[in-house]
Amino acid sequence: MLGNQQPRQVISFGPFQADLQTQELSKQGIRLRLPGQSFQVLRMLLDRPGRLVTRKELQAALWPSETYVDFDRGVNAAVNRLRDVLGDSADNPHLIETLPRRGYRFVGHVVLPGEDVKKKSVDGWKARAFKLFYRKTLLATACLIVVAAVSFSWFRPTLPPPKVVRYRQLTNDGRVKDTSCVGISDIAADASRVYFPEWNSALWQVSTTGGDSVSVPTPFGCVLVADISPNKTELLLIHRGQGMEAEQPFWLLSLPSGAARRLGDLIGHAGTWSPDGLRIVYANGHDLYVAHSDGTDSRKLLSLKKGTAVHIRWAPDGKVLRFTVQYEPNVYPGISIWEIAADGTNLHPLFPGWTEHPEQFVGEWTPDGKFFLFGSPQELGPIGHIWAMREKQDVFHKENRQPAQLTSGPRSFWFPVPSTDNKHIFAIGSQNRGEVIRYNLKSGELLPFLSGISAEFLDFSRDGSWVTYVTYPEGILWRSRLDGSQGIQLTASPLEAAAPRWSPDGKRIVFMGRAPRKDWKIYLIPDNGGTPEALTHTALSEGDPTWSPDGNSLVFGETSPSDQPPHVYTLDLETRRTSTLPGSEGLFSPRWSPDGRFIVALGAREERKTALFDIRSQKWTVLVRGHDLGYPVWSKDSKYIHLFDILGRQTLVCYRVSISDHKLEQLASFDIPKGLGEGPFGPWEGLAPDGSPLFMRDLSLSEIYALDLALP
Repeated sequence: MLGNQQPRQVISFGPFQADLQTQELSKQGIRLRLPGQSFQVLRMLLDRPGRLVTRKELQAALWPSETYVDFDRGVNAAVNRLRDVLGDSADNPHLIETLPRRGYRFVGHVVLPGEDVKKKSVDGWKARAFKLFYRKTLLATACLIVVAAVSFSWFRPTLPPPKVVRYRQLTNDGRVKDTSCVGISDIAADASRVYFPEWNSALWQVSTTGGDSVSVPTPFGCVLVADISPNKTELLLIHRGQGMEAEQPFWLLSLPSGAARRLGDLIGHAGTWSPDGLRIVYANGHDLYVAHSDGTDSRKLLSLKKGTAVHIRWAPDGKVLRFTVQYEPNVYPGISIWEIAADGTNLHPLFPGWTEHPEQFVGEWTPDGKFFLFGSPQELGPIGHIWAMREKQDVFHKENRQPAQLTSGPRSFWFPVPSTDNKHIFAIGSQNRGEVIRYNLKSGELLPFLSGISAEFLDFSRDGSWVTYVTYPEGILWRSRLDGSQGIQLTASPLEAAAPRWSPDGKRIVFMGRAPRKDWKIYLIPDNGGTPEALTHTALSEGDPTWSPDGNSLVFGETSPSDQPPHVYTLDLETRRTSTLPGSEGLFSPRWSPDGRFIVALGAREERKTALFDIRSQKWTVLVRGHDLGYPVWSKDSKYIHLFDILGRQTLVCYRVSISDHKLEQLASFDIPKGLGEGPFGPWEGLAPDGSPLFMRDLSLSEIYALDLALP
């Protein structure tokens, strides 16, 4: 069974000796009891050390061919008995190794008959010494690798921050681009064109290298751009042609033909494509939905407890979505970027601890997914800048996910859109500026007032020789002579001022002001300067203060209450006591008449009324109903109240209502080139000392820019 080989006499392995002639096994001279079949297995393994002995070979050696037994069980029993005697283990073998479903192999050191045992011992000692040296060397090498890895991690360089290396202005048409007819629109870009809406027009495009703006053919007069498809062949639009409702139908516009079609029955106010173009996520009210790209199979993905989602974007790898959450008025921060998993789970803010810039909005990934671009307004002033956050870690450099500011200076940059090659950002660059204009009621001319200063909220002393105003967009309170001389700055940043009013004696100015992240409050300051004094300490957000004719009291309202209807209040300046005006629920923007008999106030937008409070009778009377009028101004004789209405953004309508017969009379209606400027409360209107309408015309610059990037 072992072929023609002569049986070896004694084979040694470890402390064991196997006598092949007598079939005896001993350990250090002591004989061990081992059954014959187990010894036969040992003999075959020792005859071929380090080589496989198959189960079939063992079966043939242990049982004649005519024998009928359970061979597998018999072989297992013989091997197990041999392992028991040798003190070996199948799980941790040092002598006999199992090769599953094949057989066994002897892995111990074997000394054959006739070999020099001493030499083997020396060789074994050398082998053990080498193993010890090898292990120590391996350990030292591992330690060096760990030290090198730690050193590399600690001393590896940090990548330089991304930066803008050049600004290129692409358009030069002077038209407003950061808003559409109703609402604020995104922009979009493909490899050769940038698409954007403009005020009171539909859709425009400009080459990514610059040039003339060209109209994109659409069947719409007013649209919002929501997104561009992953293959850059379609725009996702929201048609703003069905009233003032926030949720409007989605449309798909083919590029460059301009062919449009409805996206199923989907309606909403924001949306985006998935990276593979197979799905669309869109926002409706406080909810996010996901649907097939043809508008079918829509289902709710997420409900926001507070705020609404705008500017939704899907990550290039399809794993997460990010969107801007807009909150209710008087909530700070009012906007921030949030993230969810693609299945709608794990909702969380993207920058929960970024206290330096708690407000962020409008984010976009670069096409390679390495950076996330977004906008963030400055805490002081109306300027916004673009930031970049690294998304993917570089093994050879330290990770730095701290956002880096890309733009700076007096110009704001909004709505960043990366180019398809990751080398540029297309964005709207704007610089706010206004011009005070007087409308001549007789000639119909529009004339600069105060040399066309960029300001709003003008108010005049009773004798008409002094004016106070708030600079735009800085929000700083000033006073000067009517010709602009003897100007004095009364407030400074970070306090933002609005709606100043001269006292009847011309020595004090009351105004509403707010510090960063605080509510509007009522302040008082001498006309020659000093420290503004806060007059109240209520929990209200206070606004629109005006004087009583005797200068002893103020009347004021609330600004943008979020959960309760507003009221009108009076303040006794001597006692500092605040009282609610009876029956004033739902009213705001009060004005005390010069003769002291009445207080006029406006109804909330849904009521659309102008109401009059009689101080003597303590009762309210509705003067005008059904008109959304603003900025009431009393005539000097207290017989009329002047009011203003805005049609679109470029037409101003001036009215006056008679106190005696409540008759509403239109005084003028005229168009304003470039439209009305908008401060913290929208467009401002007022009256000059001669009764001419005043307003601030928008001279802001708003163009499309290409920002050349260095993204390390």
